[in-house]
Amino acid sequence: MSATAALLLALLVVVLACRAAHAVCRRLGQPPVLGEILVGILLGPSLFGMVAPEAHRTLFGPELVTVIDGVSQIGLVLFMFTVGLEFPIGRLRSTARVGLAVSGAGMVVPLALGFGFALWAGPALGLFPAGVDPAIGALFIGLLLAITAFPVMARMIADHGDVRTRFGSVSLTAGALDDAAAWILLAVVLAAFGTGSGASAVIAVAGLLVLAAALPLVRRAADRWIATRNPGRDAVLVAAALGLLAAAGFTELIGIHAVFGAFALGAAVPRGAAAEVLAERIRPLTTVLFLPLFFVHSGMNTDLGLIDGAGLLAGAGALVALAFAGKLGACTAAARLAGETWADAARIGCYMNARGLMQLVALDIGLRAGLIDPAAHAMIVVVAVATTFATAPGLALVDRLVRRRARPEPEREPALAST
Repeated sequence: MSATAALLLALLVVVLACRAAHAVCRRLGQPPVLGEILVGILLGPSLFGMVAPEAHRTLFGPELVTVIDGVSQIGLVLFMFTVGLEFPIGRLRSTARVGLAVSGAGMVVPLALGFGFALWAGPALGLFPAGVDPAIGALFIGLLLAITAFPVMARMIADHGDVRTRFGSVSLTAGALDDAAAWILLAVVLAAFGTGSGASAVIAVAGLLVLAAALPLVRRAADRWIATRNPGRDAVLVAAALGLLAAAGFTELIGIHAVFGAFALGAAVPRGAAAEVLAERIRPLTTVLFLPLFFVHSGMNTDLGLIDGAGLLAGAGALVALAFAGKLGACTAAARLAGETWADAARIGCYMNARGLMQLVALDIGLRAGLIDPAAHAMIVVVAVATTFATAPGLALVDRLVRRRARPEPEREPALAST
């Protein structure tokens, strides 16, 4: 079989499997991204590679995996650009106070829990490759627990009809702030790990400051260009593609992953017709083809069979428990202390607890950089699946409890007088 035929066949298998998983997830009330995560795991060594190793090598051999990796990275950059386009800048003011409280708790508590656990148990469990400073590796694990899957959250909020609710707006605000802070911290961690000194971290921070200073200028220039030239759809797409290549290339050049530049440029695009055109053109092919490819590649790096010892199983269970406590527990408590009702606070905690896609993106970046061991990668994938899966049932449980409390007590018959 030629390389082109093998690639096309692999793409066919990936797309068909993901569409089938979407249908199952819809029936179960779960987001489609959960199905894509599971398909990626099942098509990797955890199942397909174990049950049918020859067929797995034919479809996903080393040479083909290299091609899939490159294509999926391009798709990932495009996807992060669309995430930036949907970044809710306008919501930050109305829900800033509660959103900041929830975001702060949702970053600090899981970061501290993950850092403490990984620093204590990481060397014993072999979570980090040789040469990795345990403190930097532990900080990366804590950061993974602190990430919220903002795009998945936004999709679930829309699917549940919670966009116009206060708890939906607070969740979006807190999730957006969490993701922005997490990406910046991840950039600094990766840059510091790259040289083993603070030099690359300084370069990364300086580069981020240059990017932050340039993006408002880009936004104003784009506004002026759109207002004076009234460009067509093709011109807008070409300009966005050139800007995306420049922004993503710049962040990659300064030692930060290209997704950071893509996200930042998307957030800087003026809201309105131009942003809608770009999202309309880019999102369909990205979500149908490129993202499933990313999940398959991530799944090929995930071998759940590596979690085979009692210590690793206990470590995976502990990470899942810490993930729930750090996000669901801390964000619910922070929202309640900020004045939200218990029901709305619990809904906010459920939404913030979903990791899904963004955790896997960061996890893949860390694995490529050599920050974590493949066994740690598999353990964090379990966290991503568990927290994303729990969101919909958690929201349903809160709704049932609210309806039960609102149901009027049945009138009791008066007791008969004794004779």
